Amino acid sequence: MRVLWSTYGSRGDVEPPVALAVRLRELRAEVRVCAPPDEVFAQRPAGVGVPMVPVGRSARALTTAAPPRRWPSRRSACGAAV
Repeated sequence: MRVLWSTYGSRGDVEPPVALAVRLRELRAEVRVCAPPDEVFAQRPAGVGVPMVPVGRSARALTTAAPPRRWPSRRSACGAAV
């Protein structure tokens, strides 16, 4: 059996698939985990011998980037912001 688990997000999104991958390997499955290319995500699978395939942009770069500009708020006819 071959399993490819893809996830994107924080460590909390990456670690559960890695734990599952370890168990599936015990059942003789060939497992890969796809996750953001950040070093913190690569260390966990490597530490338990699960191959990781980096995918997408750095999750850290996305979360530390400047927030998007806010559009000016619109006001309804009664003057309340909508």
